[in-house]
Parts: sequence; C-alpha cells; structure tokens
Amino acid sequence: MYKQIGAILLVAGTCIGSGMIALPMVLAKLGLILSTLLMVAIWFIMYYTSLINLELNLQAGQGLSLGALGRRFSGRTAEAIGIISLKLLSYSLLAVFIYGGSSILQELIASKMGVEYSFGTIATYYALVAMAVLLLPIKLIDYFNRFLFVGLLAVVAILLTGLLITMNWSELPLFSEQYCNLSVWASLIPVVFTAFGFQVIFHTLSNYCNMNVKMLKQAFLWGSLIAAIVYLIWTCSILSVVYQDHPQFYEQMVAGKAEVGGLIQVLSSIAKWQSVQLLVWWISLLAIATSVLGVGVGLCDSLKGMMSKRVSHSGLCNIFASIVTVLPAYLVVMYVPNAFIAILGFAGMILAVIAILLPTYLFWQIKTEDLYYPELKRKLLIWLSVGVAIAVIVCELFNML
Repeated sequence: MYKQIGAILLVAGTCIGSGMIALPMVLAKLGLILSTLLMVAIWFIMYYTSLINLELNLQAGQGLSLGALGRRFSGRTAEAIGIISLKLLSYSLLAVFIYGGSSILQELIASKMGVEYSFGTIATYYALVAMAVLLLPIKLIDYFNRFLFVGLLAVVAILLTGLLITMNWSELPLFSEQYCNLSVWASLIPVVFTAFGFQVIFHTLSNYCNMNVKMLKQAFLWGSLIAAIVYLIWTCSILSVVYQDHPQFYEQMVAGKAEVGGLIQVLSSIAKWQSVQLLVWWISLLAIATSVLGVGVGLCDSLKGMMSKRVSHSGLCNIFASIVTVLPAYLVVMYVPNAFIAILGFAGMILAVIAILLPTYLFWQIKTEDLYYPELKRKLLIWLSVGVAIAVIVCELFNML
C-alpha cells in the first residue's frame, strides 16, 4: 500500500511542475472554458498512452528505458531514436526546472530579504543541490518526494482559499478574443502537452512496483488525475484573480510578454494575507522541486545503467551519473536566457515522439494478442493519440519557423 501511494505521488509530482507557472501564462490566450477542455483532453490522451508504455515494459518482463525497448521490439534504429529523444526531453525539462526554480528563488530573496544575487549564482547552487539529492537511494528520494508533494497539495489548498476569497465570481475570463487565431493555438498546445509529461519514469516505476500490473495502472491513473485536477483548479483560479485584480499583467500574458518571476510577483501582491503571499512563493518552489526529482531520477537511473558497464565502482558511477544528469541542463540555463516558454514548447515536440509515436510503433511490433491492458485493443483511441502527437509536432515546427 505504501509503495503504491509513493508511486502515485511520484507520477503526480513528476507531472506537476513548470506547468503551475506555464499554464496560466499561455492559457490566458484562450479563457477558462477552452483552457479547461484542452487540459482535460490532453490528460486523457496522456493517460491512455501511458498504458502503451506500461504494456511494453510488462511484455519485456522488466522495466526498460525507451531506447532499450526500441532495440528489443524493433532494432537499433528505434533504439537510437528512443535514446536521443528521451535524453533531449529530460535535459530540456531539467533546464526548464532549473531556470524556473532559480528565477523564482532570485525574486524571492530580493523581495523578502532585500539581498540581490545574480541569476547565475543562484542557478549554480540550485544545480549543485539537485546533483546531491540525486545521489540518494531511490527509496529515500521516494520519501522525500512524498514529503514535498504532500506539502505542495497543502500549500495549494491554503493558497487557493486565500485567493478565492478575493474573487468576483460574476466577472470571469470565460473566453478570449484570440481563441479563433490558429497561431495562438500553435504556440500554446506544445506547452500544455509538456505540462502533462511524466514519461521519463516508466522504467523506474515498473521496477519499483515489481512489475505489478494493477499497481502500475493505478499509479499512472491516479497520479496523472491528481495532477490534472490540481492544474485545472490552479490555472482557472489564477487566471480569474489576475484578470480581476491586475488586468494589465493579464494583457501581458495574453500578448505572450509575461515572465516567470513577474507572475509570481503579481500573485504575491494580489494575496491579501502576508502568510498567503509567502505561500505563493513556496508553492512555485515546491512544484518545481517535485518535477526535478521525478525527471532527474528517471534520467539518472538510465545513465547509471549505461555507465555501470565502464565504471565498476558503484559510488563513482552514481556521482558521474548525477553530474551528467544536471550539468548539460545547467549549461543550457546559463547560455539561453529568458527561454522558459520556448524550451517548454521544444520539449513538447520531443515528448510527442516519446509519449506516443515511438511507443505506438513498438506496440504494433508486439507479436501477441494477450495484452495486460485490454483497453489497448481500441484502435480508434490509438489513432486519435497518434493524430494528437502529429499535431503537437506540427505546431512546434510552425512556432520555430
């Protein structure tokens, strides 16, 4: 029971992260109703396709990374695509988390303590702490993640109570004038898609749950559903209070000119209670921290497997894997400034390959009708998922061009 709860929270904690900041910033362009429909639709697609990834691990008989699954069910080409895509996604997400966490910490220290540190200094310490935490055993990381995530949910509840008291329910941003603009949809779909990403931990959780079919399904169902509910309540509440109390900043979000630290600063100023103002900062930091753990554990675990063949000493192997996990993302943060939303959009394109396209291709290579999850026999839903993945890629390519 405790292991299942830990697995559920690890999925939810991996999913909830940068989306807490990014979703209100991009979904202001649609309004509450279309934003809700879009988030629900993407959650369903991501949960359904998670069963495909789990099915592959179960058919393989052990938790394997996407690259290893590609080699097992198809060949070296699929293995290369899986390895490259997964690494690109993991490093992109870690870069987003380090950037977002460092930016929030910089604003928090400057506004609450009156001390200004450079972004580079804070990002360096943030990366070092992340490396140190990843050296811990998976069981300790699981307990640490449970603590952070329970704290996150508690803070969300208290914060929303404080903010909702100030809300005028008769004046809500139900629709935006830009919802008919195709370029607006193209800019936000990859970001929303990325917010529901938890695919980097399939092989880790498959082994952690001892390949228990029911436990794994429950972990990804309830873990992703908790994340979706938190996202829905959080995004709709934040859009409403910012729309009513700070319309100028809301227009900046609609225009795509808002920054991460700016949103947190605005939310802090809207909150009427001093204690709630501090909660605004802590909820942002906790959301980022749980995602760093989820993505970092999955990436670090796969790197350990690769390095163990060359580094015989387990301690050195763990240290090298931790450094290689965080360092590339840290360098991206240092040399690509102000790229929070842009990196999230790029990650969405890579996630479409990892979460849907490649797993679906490998699923079709399975030479058996005896499936652990009978839901996967519904071909219409699989084709619908493939269509969504292609749409995400097309949107991001449009944005890049």
